[in-house]
Amino acid sequence: MAAKIFHLFLLISLVILSGGVSFSQNITGTIGTSGEFRIRTSTDTLFRISQTTGNVSLFRNLELGGDSVSTTSRGVITKNSRRFIHNYQAPGSNGQNTFLGIDAGNFSMSGFSGQASNNTGVGYMSLYSLTTGFSNSAFGPQTLFSNTEGYRNSAFGHLSLNANTTGDDNSAFGYLTLHSNTTGLGNSAFGYVSLRYNTTGNWNTAYGYQSLYSNTTGSQNTAIGYYAGFNNTTGSNNITVGYNAQVPSNTANNQIRLGNTSITYAGVQVAWTITSDRRYKDNIAPINSGLGFISKLNPVSYVRKNDENKKTEYGLIAQEVEEVLKELGIENHAMLTVTEEGMYELRYNDLIAPMIKAIQELKEQNVKLKKEKDIEIAKLKEENELKEKRISQLESEINIIKNVVNEIKSNQGNVKQVNLTEN
Repeated sequence: MAAKIFHLFLLISLVILSGGVSFSQNITGTIGTSGEFRIRTSTDTLFRISQTTGNVSLFRNLELGGDSVSTTSRGVITKNSRRFIHNYQAPGSNGQNTFLGIDAGNFSMSGFSGQASNNTGVGYMSLYSLTTGFSNSAFGPQTLFSNTEGYRNSAFGHLSLNANTTGDDNSAFGYLTLHSNTTGLGNSAFGYVSLRYNTTGNWNTAYGYQSLYSNTTGSQNTAIGYYAGFNNTTGSNNITVGYNAQVPSNTANNQIRLGNTSITYAGVQVAWTITSDRRYKDNIAPINSGLGFISKLNPVSYVRKNDENKKTEYGLIAQEVEEVLKELGIENHAMLTVTEEGMYELRYNDLIAPMIKAIQELKEQNVKLKKEKDIEIAKLKEENELKEKRISQLESEINIIKNVVNEIKSNQGNVKQVNLTEN
């Protein structure tokens, strides 16, 4: 008797949960107002339907499918003939899958051991195309929809990681995050449509609304902040931090941008340390741009248009520096950068070496001038000594002449005196 009641209970349960199934024999009846349909034992109500609430109550658990682990389609609840809740286990695999939502998961997974196992798909068509992928978590409509062999991916948000096929170890949190990723590896996207168009780029990290939105094949990029790195497409190893922070070139590599063009202050507690090891450098050669270059620059004062305090700053105009560089024939330099929007940027650090060179040239000129002056002074000193010697000699000669003259005068006086005496 108990077995018959249990089979009837299962039959009614499946009819109610599946929305109606055709059998060769129907059970039809009407429940009175405020009445209940019950299946009981002598002591317990095993199954109950309330006419007032329409609720179905079970005394214990609802067991779906058979007990045999070889039944791969075990534990399935359908809705309008479409799979709704199931834990499909591919033959030969470990299973332990959980799928909840219309057409979530599928009944065509394959593989062995850990393949096609430990997947969780919650949401309409989540993990819809899964074949051998394992340890994936998909929460939201059409999350990881195209994933076939990809493993250890996490998608939270409508259409996140939707196009992923074989990409592994990706994490997407938010609507359309990593939506176009196909084979990209190890990407992390947090925020509305972050990394939206990434396809094969690897190991990118995007935190913020629309961060790294346009990235397609660029890898190892880091963007933190609303709209950070939005324009980057194929550039790799770029870092953008702050609202609307964009690197100068969307296709170049190894760039860093802190903040946007509205930033008016940047400070650090200590001085910057810049790598300068010889082992980092090639084509080391002396520079020619020294005093000639520095002397042509035009230092100016100015006020930035975005500075609310209108403080006076001092510096150079990038376009004027460009003219000087062209005039001196200096090409292929990193001192100036022109962004893809056409805005000029100047790397003031590159002025240090020319200034040092200019100081060295000034020192050389001073040494040369000093040497020339020393020679000139020595020559003048020698000439002066000769003149002094000549003057001394002339003075001696003059003194001799004076003595002779005096002696002559003295002798002439004696002669006259003698002559007068004789007369």
